[in-house]
Amino acid sequence: LFANPLHPYTIGLLESIPRFGEVKEDRLRTIKGAVPKLSELPAGCKFNPRCKYIIEKCNNAEPELIDTGGGHLVRCWVDLNKSKSK
Repeated sequence: LFANPLHPYTIGLLESIPRFGEVKEDRLRTIKGAVPKLSELPAGCKFNPRCKYIIEKCNNAEPELIDTGGGHLVRCWVDLNKSKSK
């Protein structure tokens, strides 16, 4: 999970952790937008309005749960291993 996060929300959470040695005045990173009400969830992937890796498919279809091995499960249309290496 920590060494190889595969969901944009997990990546966002990990990026928001303060790092030792960073300048004190630097602002912590945040995940953009607001969490939607459960009664007003978006179509497609429920994280799509706040995701920095969004593709068109995210707006229309909810991703299936994928077993990536080692007990690691993810719901995401984007192959984040490829996206992070760019």
